[in-house]
Amino acid sequence: MTKFSLSLQKQQLLIALVFAGVLLVVVWQTAALTRASAIEEMRHASANKLTLFISNLTSELEKYEFLPQILARDERILQLLRDPADAAYTALVNRYLENVNKIAGASDTYVINKDGLTLVASNWNSQTPFVGQNFSFRPYFQAAMRGEVGRYYALGATSNKRGYYYASPVKSGNEILGAAVVKVSPESVEAAWQSAPEKVIVTDYNGVVFITNNPSWKFKTLHPLSDKVLRQIKQSRQYSDAVMSPLPIIKERLYASGVSLLTLRESINDTSEKEEIYLTQSREIPSHKWLVHLLADTRTVDARVAHSIGYAAVSVITMFLVLLYVLQRRRNLSQRLQHQKQIEETLLNAQQDLGVQVKQRTVELLKTNEQLDNKIKEQEKTEQELRKAQEDLLQSAKLAVVGQMSAGITHELNQPLTAIQTYVGTAQQLLKHQHYDELAENLANVLLLTDRMAGFTSQLKTFSRKSTQNISTVSLNQTINDALLLIKHTHNEDIDVIESMPEREIFVLADVIRLEQVFVNIFKNAVDAMKDCSKFELTISMRTLGDSVSVRIGDSGSGIPKENLDKLFDPFFTSKEVGAGLGLGLSISREIVNEFAGSITASNQEHGGALFTVTFPTVAADGDYASTLVSDG
Repeated sequence: MTKFSLSLQKQQLLIALVFAGVLLVVVWQTAALTRASAIEEMRHASANKLTLFISNLTSELEKYEFLPQILARDERILQLLRDPADAAYTALVNRYLENVNKIAGASDTYVINKDGLTLVASNWNSQTPFVGQNFSFRPYFQAAMRGEVGRYYALGATSNKRGYYYASPVKSGNEILGAAVVKVSPESVEAAWQSAPEKVIVTDYNGVVFITNNPSWKFKTLHPLSDKVLRQIKQSRQYSDAVMSPLPIIKERLYASGVSLLTLRESINDTSEKEEIYLTQSREIPSHKWLVHLLADTRTVDARVAHSIGYAAVSVITMFLVLLYVLQRRRNLSQRLQHQKQIEETLLNAQQDLGVQVKQRTVELLKTNEQLDNKIKEQEKTEQELRKAQEDLLQSAKLAVVGQMSAGITHELNQPLTAIQTYVGTAQQLLKHQHYDELAENLANVLLLTDRMAGFTSQLKTFSRKSTQNISTVSLNQTINDALLLIKHTHNEDIDVIESMPEREIFVLADVIRLEQVFVNIFKNAVDAMKDCSKFELTISMRTLGDSVSVRIGDSGSGIPKENLDKLFDPFFTSKEVGAGLGLGLSISREIVNEFAGSITASNQEHGGALFTVTFPTVAADGDYASTLVSDG
């Protein structure tokens, strides 16, 4: 009996060792094969996506390449470079470039003489115009002076904004008079890449990241730059004062030609970090001397490997259970031949029950998974419909505001139209009597009136267009002024505006279109509330406290009834007459302000009239939260 027991123990130990070895080998092989297959699939998919990203980038940039070549042949540009002292002609070309730039959708368009001095620019009327700036140090200008088409990527020396520059030489015969330059912003390309699950970066020939859908990687480098390269970049002022530190690459392993596995350290928050492994593919754009890199997260590969290991382990365990069952059965047969039939029936029944249970459980799990997938799809569909409904509601409210202001819009456009009609009639008489000096003055007045109409319609178009929900650093002062200007343009009432604003600009993170809609709604309600009052006074004040800013807007109306204060921001609530409003303006405004991490409240002033207070967290001009702002109050 002892000898038999010892032999049985050895058999069990041998089976256990074999089971462990087979399990390890199967798990290891399954993991290796699954990982190789998954990475290969990811490599093919990433290669196709990389082609699409490169096509998107090159098509967006190269559609502007023809513009400086056309401008270089424009007789107006040639005449300006021959005679740059004509101030009136310079102003005319400035406006011409401004219109060309608007139509083309470029960032900036300008003309440089052969000394590198900018004579005219599309941004001539902006706060930081290029006119008078010398760009002779820029490589794109130097290439144009050699008779070549210049291409260059850099931070603007004046605007400090990123852009890709195309420059074409302006020639008169064999003489190069100057260069026509077009600057293209990469922001639209980056915005289109934001929804991609992969990380996309574009580097120059030095390995500096200048276009990416990961803002924290901007102006990082793929490898440490030598002191010589850093000096060259600084001398060319290509990236202004940007700090070009290397990306936190922990390890890079070559997988195939042009493909590698890259391990990066990324911050989760201020105190902790994590390591991410990306399948990286790179491809060159020879015409620009750029490299485009696509980084695909390999966590999906790890998940797939884990599932495969689980399935393999279950399969091996099942096989060994079956093997143990067979061995046990044979042992029982040798020991108890007399009970052979009974044991076989018992084991067979057990096997059948186990199969039925496994099959039932599998069916239940598949059904549960299918139900869960259907619920997820229904939820995603519902969320998409809600988002679309909200966007449509926002746009409808904006168009409703524009519709309600139609009388003011008509008045704003009728005045210059009437004046233009008078000037044109006078011009016909002046032309008939050959009074050309007076005719020129008449036509100049017509041009000023059309510029005024174009400015107003452009502002109205900007307010009416559908928001792209592009959150960026926005000047609160400028947004309030634009909204106030729109209200003044579209209402005939003589509004007395009293402003108390800080001298410096205050910045917040918001979508500028939707933020302007908030203030237009509040200003319009204030104007409507003062319609029947003898005093037509609108007060606007702005105060900062710590890292927040409050805008207080008061009117000289009769105030808000106490019973309406609690439901003022409810959807479809309005105290106006039927047909005068939808009751959505303040409700939508509150949703917009909440989305920008702000708040809005309504109350009555002690001396009468309504008071609305809008509060936002402030940010620095570069988009970081400005916790060190000094109070203006």
